[in-house]
Amino acid sequence: MKTCLHLLLLMLFLKLRATAAEAPVAPEGPSAERLAELTKLTSRKTSIKLEDYLNKVAASNLGYAAQRYNVTIAETAIAAAKVFQNPVLQFNNGKDLTHTGAQSLPGYYQTSISQTFETGGKRAKRWLVARKNYAATSASLQSFLQNLRLDASAAYADAIFMGQVAAQFQRTATLLRELLQAQQERQKAGDISDVDLLQTRVEVRQFEAELLDAQAQAKNAELGLNAFLGPQFASTHWQPVGALDVAPQNTDLFKLLSSAIKNRPDLIAMRYLRDAAQAGINLEKAKRIPDVTIGAIWQQSTPSYNDVSPQPIYNMGGVMFSIPLPVWNRNKSGIAASQAMAQQAQLNLENAEVQAGVDVRQALSLYGIARERVELYKAGVLKDVDSALEKRVVSYKRGGSSLLELLDAQRKANEVWQSFYTAQSDHARAVIELHRAAGIWIIHF
Repeated sequence: MKTCLHLLLLMLFLKLRATAAEAPVAPEGPSAERLAELTKLTSRKTSIKLEDYLNKVAASNLGYAAQRYNVTIAETAIAAAKVFQNPVLQFNNGKDLTHTGAQSLPGYYQTSISQTFETGGKRAKRWLVARKNYAATSASLQSFLQNLRLDASAAYADAIFMGQVAAQFQRTATLLRELLQAQQERQKAGDISDVDLLQTRVEVRQFEAELLDAQAQAKNAELGLNAFLGPQFASTHWQPVGALDVAPQNTDLFKLLSSAIKNRPDLIAMRYLRDAAQAGINLEKAKRIPDVTIGAIWQQSTPSYNDVSPQPIYNMGGVMFSIPLPVWNRNKSGIAASQAMAQQAQLNLENAEVQAGVDVRQALSLYGIARERVELYKAGVLKDVDSALEKRVVSYKRGGSSLLELLDAQRKANEVWQSFYTAQSDHARAVIELHRAAGIWIIHF
C-alpha cells in the first residue's frame, strides 16, 4: 500500500514538473538602456521650426521605419523571381533479393542529374509582376510618409494654436492683476466699496484658474509632438516656432484635381497594383506551357557469376527528357482568377480616383469657409474689440463705467480673440487637408 502511495506521489510530482516546464515564459522586457531612454525626464523647452520638425519625423518615426521593411521585402521578391530552379541530383541502387552468394544476379548503381527549364517566358513574366509589386510598395511607403508629415503638421498647428490661446489668457490675466492693484489703491482712498474690490479679486482668481488650464493644454499639445518622433526625443519639450498664417499652394480646382489624380501616392500605388494584376494574367497564361526537364544518367552494373546468367561488370550512360502532357490541366482556373483580380484592381482604382475628386472638392469648400472666417476677424473685428476694451478701461478709470461693464468687455475681448485663434487653427487644418486631398507635400507655417 505504501509503495503504491509513493508511486502515485512520484507521478503527481513529475506531472506538475512537466506542466511547469510547459508553461509559457513571459516575454523579455526592454533593455536597461531602452528603459532609461523611454523614462528620461523632460528637459527644458527647445524651439523648432516646422521643416526641421518634419525632417526629424521622417528620420526617427518608428512606424515609418517599420513600413520601409515592406520595400525591402518587395526587393527580395524581385530577386527571388529571377532565380532559376535548382538541379536535381539522384542516387539509386538495386540488388538481387532472390538469390544469394555467387548465384546473385547483377545489381546496379545509378546516378542522375536533371534540370528543369521554364518555358513560355515564365521567369521574365514573374520578374515583371515582382517589379510592379515593388513599385506599388514604394508608392504606398510614400503615401504613408505624406500622411505622416501632414498629421505631424496638424499636431504642430495645434501646438501653436494652444500656445496662442495661453498667451491671450496670460495677457488678460496681467490686465486683471493690474486692475486688482488699482482697485486696492482706490479702495484705500475710499473711491470704491469693499464689494467692488472683492468682485475684482474673485474675477482675477477665477481667470488665473482658467489660465492654468490653458497653459496645461498648451504644454500637452507641445509634448504631443513627440508622438511622431523616435524614443531618442522622448524627453524633449518642443516649442513650435511660427504663426498660423498659412496659405495653400494652389486653389484652382482644375489644378488641384489634376494634382490629386496624377500625384497622390495612394493612387499611384493602386495603378501599379493594377499593372501587377494585368501582368499576372500573362504569367498565368504562360503556365499553360509545360516546363521541360533534361538530365544525364550514369549506371554501373555489378558482376554476376550466376550459373544460368553470368554477367561482367559494365557502365552505361544516357540522357533523360521529360515534359508533362497538358491533357487535364490547362490552368484555366488560374487564368480566370488572375483576370478577375485585374478587373477588381481596375475598379478599385477608378473608385479611388472618383473619391479623390470628392475629397478635393470637399477640402476646397471647407478651406474657402475657413479662409472667410479668418478674413472676417482680420477685417476689423479684432481691432474693434480691442478699441472697445481700451475705451472701457479709460471710462472706468474716469468713473464713467461700472466694474461689471469693464469685466464684461474683457470677457468679450477674450472670446473674440479665442474665436479668432480657433478660426486660424481651422484654417491651417483646412489647408493641410486640402494638400492631403491634392497630393501636395509642401506646407509652411
